[in-house]
Amino acid sequence: MKPIRFGTEGWRAVLADDYTFTRVRAVARAAGRWFLRQPRKAPVAVGHDTRFMGDRFAAAVADELLELGVEARLCASSLPTPAVGTYVVQNTLSGSVVLTASHNPAEYNGVKVKGPEGASIAEAEAKWIEAEANRSLKEEPDDTAPAREHQRYDMHERYVSTLLSMVDTDLIKRAKLTVVADMMHGAAGGYFDKALQQAGCAEVRAVRADTDPTFEWHHPEPIGENLAISAGMTADPSVHVGLATDGDGDRFGMMYRGEYIDVQRTIVFILYHLLKHRGYRGRVVRSINVTSMVDKLCAHFGCGVEEKSVGFKNIAPEMVKSTDVVLGVEESGGFGIKGHIPDRDGTLAALMACEALAQEGKPVPEILDDIFGLVGGRRYFGRIDLTITPEQHAEVAKDLPPVKPGSLAGQKVSSVNRLDGAKCMREDGTWLLLRLSGTEPLVRIYAEAMSEVETQTLLSAGRDLVLSMTGGER
Repeated sequence: MKPIRFGTEGWRAVLADDYTFTRVRAVARAAGRWFLRQPRKAPVAVGHDTRFMGDRFAAAVADELLELGVEARLCASSLPTPAVGTYVVQNTLSGSVVLTASHNPAEYNGVKVKGPEGASIAEAEAKWIEAEANRSLKEEPDDTAPAREHQRYDMHERYVSTLLSMVDTDLIKRAKLTVVADMMHGAAGGYFDKALQQAGCAEVRAVRADTDPTFEWHHPEPIGENLAISAGMTADPSVHVGLATDGDGDRFGMMYRGEYIDVQRTIVFILYHLLKHRGYRGRVVRSINVTSMVDKLCAHFGCGVEEKSVGFKNIAPEMVKSTDVVLGVEESGGFGIKGHIPDRDGTLAALMACEALAQEGKPVPEILDDIFGLVGGRRYFGRIDLTITPEQHAEVAKDLPPVKPGSLAGQKVSSVNRLDGAKCMREDGTWLLLRLSGTEPLVRIYAEAMSEVETQTLLSAGRDLVLSMTGGER
């Protein structure tokens, strides 16, 4: 069996292959020992999403925690990851263990460990749990805590009311918005749609709000290729916007007039509202693969920008230690908004999008045009996830750190940012980023340029670079 490995956030593995009760219990014991080392001595919340046997895996985790002397509170049913974080903060708990693989395919499940602030634990802490889990797996392979009764918690009403308190529901009600809400069969069903209804949207057309552990065999990730059904519904002229979240309810995507709005435009859409209408000032903490339009928008409104490696665990600490972070944001559609827990929340992002539309009183494209006018024109973003073999992964891991192309797509490379992978900056500010996925056998290739054609050309150049590292054909 391969060792347990924590990636950009937590451990994820394939069900019945690496993700088994024995291995989940080992991670639970490691997490429990980590909680025992922490200064706060309080219960730990255990939650799960809608994946196969999530409730039974969660019960096993709670059993292992209690066996170690860590009181566990077990969710009454599946719920979004940010709802667990909200419960932790509102009840002053030690943290949480959430059984979820977020946006990964249906054959995956995972474990996220979060601290008392509701945010993911730091890299060093995650590595401690990872090492302890592997030690436990080797030295305590047959240890199984007996089944126990645990205190149950339900966050349906409290979580939704918390989010509603953060937006102007009267403003949203007056706008009489009709929205399409796609929950992708994930844990946000009954939360995401309910919050939009109670916020005052005139009509919420719910899509895939029912539970399905297979997610209809689509990745439960709110990006264009997975949102064909709900995007098509937004072609109806009576629909103001389409809103979507992922398998565990922490990511967010938007659609309009039959099309997916790429995540980089969604990011500046939300940020523009926070800065212009809410008057927030301070810093934006963004991951390395987020659009440069964020930097331009922040410069216009007098805000700072801080760049971090991919993974919200690298952004959250800034939100924990300082109240001046307006927005923590990553390219995968994760929005951590000031005033809430220092973690991503797809439902809160959706409510903010509705508030933005209500405040502006005009369609999404017109608002985006205003934004493009402030940032010196629209940037075009693209991404390729290139599947590789374990052998190729090793080759890329060896060759990527020193990579430094002289030019890309006919333009000189001015610098290479090695914060996470290799981000090749061209002289006009456009860029190409190559990085290995922390959870899947993929090389992620990102590009941003001044036209769609140029972006595709950059992505092709990036693919060629990766293939040259693996010995593949160019």
